[in-house]
Amino acid sequence: MQLGTIEGEVTTSSFKFRAVEEVRKFDFISVKSNEKWILGQVDEVTKKPDGETMAHANIIGYRDKGLTKAPRRVIEPDSIVYKADQELISDTLGLDDEGLRIGNLETNPDIDIHVNAEDFYKHFAVLAQTGAGKSYLTGVLIEEMLEDDFPVLILDPHGEYSSLRQENPENDEERQAYDIKEFSPNTDINPEAVPLRFSSRNFEKKELTTLIPDSLTNSQMGVLYNALKRLQEKDEDYNLNDLMDAVSNEDSTAKWNLLNYLEQLDDSGLFSDSPMDLEELVEPGRATIINLRAVEPETAEMTAYMLAKKLFDLRKRNQIPPFITVIEEAHNFTPEKGFGQTISNPILRKIASEGRKFGLGLGVISQRPARIDKNVLSQANTQFILRVTNPNDLKAISKSFEGITSEVEDMIKSLPPGVAFVLGNEYPVMTDVRTRKSKHGGETQTSDTYVEKESVEVFETRKSRGELESETGEKYTPAYYPLYLLKNDEKKVLVDGVKNNIKAERPKISGSEKEVYKKLQRGKEKSEILEDLEMDLSKLTAIIDGLRKKGFVKEGSNDVAESVLDLEIEDQSVEAEELIDYEVSEDEARSHLKNSEVRKVRYPYFSKGETVYDPILGKEI
Repeated sequence: MQLGTIEGEVTTSSFKFRAVEEVRKFDFISVKSNEKWILGQVDEVTKKPDGETMAHANIIGYRDKGLTKAPRRVIEPDSIVYKADQELISDTLGLDDEGLRIGNLETNPDIDIHVNAEDFYKHFAVLAQTGAGKSYLTGVLIEEMLEDDFPVLILDPHGEYSSLRQENPENDEERQAYDIKEFSPNTDINPEAVPLRFSSRNFEKKELTTLIPDSLTNSQMGVLYNALKRLQEKDEDYNLNDLMDAVSNEDSTAKWNLLNYLEQLDDSGLFSDSPMDLEELVEPGRATIINLRAVEPETAEMTAYMLAKKLFDLRKRNQIPPFITVIEEAHNFTPEKGFGQTISNPILRKIASEGRKFGLGLGVISQRPARIDKNVLSQANTQFILRVTNPNDLKAISKSFEGITSEVEDMIKSLPPGVAFVLGNEYPVMTDVRTRKSKHGGETQTSDTYVEKESVEVFETRKSRGELESETGEKYTPAYYPLYLLKNDEKKVLVDGVKNNIKAERPKISGSEKEVYKKLQRGKEKSEILEDLEMDLSKLTAIIDGLRKKGFVKEGSNDVAESVLDLEIEDQSVEAEELIDYEVSEDEARSHLKNSEVRKVRYPYFSKGETVYDPILGKEI
């Protein structure tokens, strides 16, 4: 079908055309140039007051000897633009017609999108903000892997993948239940799971020092070494209780803190004289779910570490078949520097860099790409990216993966729920995720069943609702309190959107003050700041004193005075009933700060009965 004619300036990467037929954003178009059919994609459509429609298209290229190539010659102005046919689209994009079926091309529903099954052993990532369909898409990927007889191990912090054992009642065409086995460190909250237990016998020093969350002092290391040496000299098996007895018999006073650490390991419930057989966790065509709902973060980290370490060792010795490990909320198990440390991070980094050589694929699933260790994220050979709007997360995605241009970034920010960019082919492919065959354990987020939500700006929390529910095993209801953020050349003010009173305020600070303040926020000492900023002591002292007078630094110390105004603000999609109404107008709020910009922002709370949890303060109020 002829769509229009090229007009104006043409480059080797894009052109504009006057449309005589309906054209939509993201439509694929074709133009014949120099005896080759060139594929392009519409990225913007404009309608003028006189009814004329102009469209801007980016040039993808043409297929030559099995490769997609960009044209080196400019397409002639006045060339005719056509609607691209399915064969040209599939051929130019290098789409396979075999492999794991993820869904269909969003703009052309008759074209199925497949991913090479073996690519999952080269690691993959599913990244999206909350509510975009991240867990739903992951469920689709797991279904496809199971149907291809993959063994799959899932670290499931919220207990939402157990529903793989149930058919999807909303899918009349393809319903299927899958073979799963479920384990959990907490079977009180997760009664359908089998207790997850590792061997408590014959711990070695290296493993113990990894599992203990704090660094041991030299004295404590000496006590541990002596205790282990005495036990090993007996040439008998010993367990965790034997080790604690041996430590308690040492003369050093350093034994008491060490005993406390060992008791914490024992109290975790992860270690037993009757452990599970780790080889049973990996079986072709079956999903093994590690349900971590209501499991303490420290225990969840130990679980991730023990599973990754033990199974990787078994795989290297070829004692278990190749398998895929899917890690939900991956930013909690392998965080980027500056977002905490976990005992599971080093082994997951090792698997990310070496796992593919041994047939151990890693699936990294997260709504916070910026918080995932970049060394892990960048190893993902295939990426599935749904809607992401947070600038830091977009930046992390762009740095980690090839093919993320500024145009693709803009597309990612506007993706509808249930639609993902699939990166791994030669060109990012916008895919409408297929319907689940098994029941979805979370909120259904396909494009067909999605409930419209309202996009609001919300202060970033220290703990998400999912993390809170995972720790407590209880469901919480969110509420979003209305605030106005006012800003002019002199200061920032936060105004209550119901009571019209000032909740927080801070003056603006200069460039050098900002630099020093950021260093103090990271916990740096004066000596480190002096070296980093190449500043003399008197100037630094004067700046810190100035920050203290302005309320940025606490009296009597160099510790920063935390404020809600320091927090990042992120876009969230929330249901209208979760929003508390504004009772104060923008003009009324602006009266607190003249000549100011006004921005609506929300403060989140999570409630359960009469209990209200403040996720920014990290406590019940």
